[in-house]
Amino acid sequence: MGEQTEDARGSRGPRTPRGRVVLGAAAAVVALVGGMVLAVELTASEPGPGAPAAAGATAERVDGAIAPRDGWRWIERGSVAVQVPEEWESVSLTCGGAWDGGAPAVASAGRGDYAVTADCMTTPGRDPLASDPVTDAAFPPVAEDLWRTILIVEDANIEYDGSYGEPPVPDGTYAYDGWTLTRATFGDARVNLLVRPGDEAAASAVLATVATGDLSPSGCRRSEEFGQDRDQPATGPDGVAAATTCGYYVFSEDRGGREVHAMQSARRLGQAAAVDLAEALEEAPPRATLPEVCEPQFAVPVLQVVRVFQTDGRVREHEVDVARCAVEVDGTWRALTDDVLSSLAQDPGW
Repeated sequence: MGEQTEDARGSRGPRTPRGRVVLGAAAAVVALVGGMVLAVELTASEPGPGAPAAAGATAERVDGAIAPRDGWRWIERGSVAVQVPEEWESVSLTCGGAWDGGAPAVASAGRGDYAVTADCMTTPGRDPLASDPVTDAAFPPVAEDLWRTILIVEDANIEYDGSYGEPPVPDGTYAYDGWTLTRATFGDARVNLLVRPGDEAAASAVLATVATGDLSPSGCRRSEEFGQDRDQPATGPDGVAAATTCGYYVFSEDRGGREVHAMQSARRLGQAAAVDLAEALEEAPPRATLPEVCEPQFAVPVLQVVRVFQTDGRVREHEVDVARCAVEVDGTWRALTDDVLSSLAQDPGW
């Protein structure tokens, strides 16, 4: 196929392990804050308009990526991306780990995640809110003093077990005791923002950065077909400007007869790290066949595409099977070293 340019590709009681996330299925196409439309469309072939000036975003892609505002970082999942300040802590929803009443935080949850809140003995539940049933269902089912300002980006089709999440909570803005909760769905992903009283300005700035599109700000496609012909010549580290590791669910879905994998997250690498990674991938020893599952296995997206952006505008791509310690280079599967695996198995972007 050769090298390519970017434009060339276009409950509150016991619950089972099938439980999912704290905030969650109505569809919408915009987020509303103060009556303003906040969605921004970014496409692979032609970048759309930038986010509002207050967000500090720009639609210009440099080495395949759109930079966040200074001191902020992108959170990406599926068709949606949003910026948060770098100091916002990355937390896990698993067993209610996010709920400690701490500083502002960000979390991500997907279809396969066991990310419930009140299941753990150490996470107390709460009495029903003195409000309508939908508002009661919208807010976290843990004690209010454990709430925090938190952004949760989740898959839009997450399923719920038990009583939590019922009745269904449509997209919109909900209020309780000075707290606000905004939900907005964009295609296959949803943004949830719970805001502590006094954090309203910061929350508005976060929501103003929401961007959607088939190509994420970091340069990952929202879905991928694996097993493609990515037979691109290895050219070594020369001319490497940056790279992005794009993680995808191992579970595929049928989209019009195509088995595709949805993007889970992305991690951007600067030039030095990109050069090191590109060189390590292309120097990996060949293997005649894709290896069996190797040890250790990693709790990260096990299907990745490494996109190497070159200074001449071209893009080299490598499929990586982290669970099998293998990478595709020049049409051949190669064995990944422990050092490279450790790098690729880092939580990409959270």
